Formats: sequence, structure tokens, C-alpha cells
Amino acid sequence: MSTILFPTDFSQTANNAFLYALNLAKVLHTDIRLITLKTHLKEYLNMPEDIFDTKVNELKSIAVENNLGDVNIISSLEIGDLLMSVLDIIEKENIKYVVMGTNGENSFGKKLFGSQTLSVINNSPVPVLAIPHQLKYHPERKFAFATMLDAREDAALQEIIEIANKHSSPLNVVHVETKSITSETLIKKREWQVNHPYLELDIVQKEDVEKGLLEYCNNKMIDVLGVVRRDLNIFQRLFTESNSKQLLNNSNFAILVLKGK
Repeated sequence: MSTILFPTDFSQTANNAFLYALNLAKVLHTDIRLITLKTHLKEYLNMPEDIFDTKVNELKSIAVENNLGDVNIISSLEIGDLLMSVLDIIEKENIKYVVMGTNGENSFGKKLFGSQTLSVINNSPVPVLAIPHQLKYHPERKFAFATMLDAREDAALQEIIEIANKHSSPLNVVHVETKSITSETLIKKREWQVNHPYLELDIVQKEDVEKGLLEYCNNKMIDVLGVVRRDLNIFQRLFTESNSKQLLNNSNFAILVLKGK
């Protein structure tokens, strides 16, 4: 059976992301592989097995409270580097997705989408679902996909279509045009729609791609935005300290980073 990998530091942010991992596991009929990592031996020894088990049981109680208690959870406490441990587990086990909360304590840093999460996203051979710290869980989902109108995105697009279908949710597709919308833009839109006849494509004109996506997702009440990893520079600018606090505070959706060709 395929599995969703969920690294956690048991912070409130991580606990919230855990609900997203559970929801994804339930609709995809997968297990959850929960890991807690301690970088140093002293930190590892300071968390006895009974304390770790207590924290895991608290998460299982959260699952039951949210009608997600039927998802199988495999947990382990390990020592090592987050990225290397994640990559090792992905290589050895049948991991389909990685789900990570951000702005947690300790190992995940204190910045929204900090270096640890970005490091995993940059190097993971499987898609990563990243959950911002301020995002509140609810079981309904509305999905969107940011497109560059490039055929190389089709595999990633198909993957998020399948996830949206399993949630019985429509998929919004958006392209942000940084210049004026011209006849060439409209031709590209028509060509894209010929190749994807069952999807609606919205074109947003905005000089700043990140602001365009944030405004679109907020206006459309999007819960999960899919992006292709080769466009990760957009992702990084969307959710790093270099962007304005106002935009960050107003964003209310998760990011699913998919593999591109």
C-alpha cells in the first residue's frame, strides 16, 4: 500500500497539518508514516519512548474527533537530518506524498515556509503538500492549478485533477499574465482549452504573479493551489519573509508542489 509521509514536531502548526495528511490519506486509501526527528543525540534521549507514544496517541485522538480515526498510522522517533531522513524513507518505502506543516517549533524553524520545508520541496521525488501555519482545517476542499500554458505540465495537472475528483471538487485553472492580455494570449487560451475541454481556464492580468495568484485564490476561496516544481521561484516568493506581511496574513490556502518535466 502507498503511504503519506508526515514529519512532525508536535507543534500546533504540525497538528493542524496532520488533519490535512489524514484527509488526503483517507481519500487516497493510504496509510500515514509519521516521523519525529531529533537532530542531536541529546534531543533524542530527552524524549523517552513513553512521551513519544503519548504525543502520538494525542494525534490519534485528534483523528477520531475529526472522523478520520480509520486511517492507519505508523509512527517512529528517529535521529538525523530532516531532509536526508525524508529522502531515505521515500527511497525505501512506497511514499506517494509528503505533507508538512510550516512555522512549527524546533526542527521546522520559525519562518513561514522556512528553509527546511523548502529543502524538502526542492529535493523530494514525490509531491509535497505544505500547510501554512494560519490555515484552519475543514474537510471540504476547493482546488486550483497555476498554469504557464505549457504542455509539460500535463502530468502534474492530471494528478491534481485526480485528487480533486476524489474530493468531489471542481478544479479551477489559472494563468497569470504579467503583461496586457493580447490576441496572442487569447489564442494560447483557446489552444489550451482544446487540449483540456473539460476544464475552465481563468486568465488574470497582474504584473506581479505572486499577488495575482494570492488574490485569485482568496477571491475564489481556494483551499489548495497546485504548482509545478520547476516554477518554484514563484512558490518561494509567495511564502517567504521577502513578501509583504499583509499578503502572507491574507493567504488562506495550502500549496501542493507537483513534479514537472
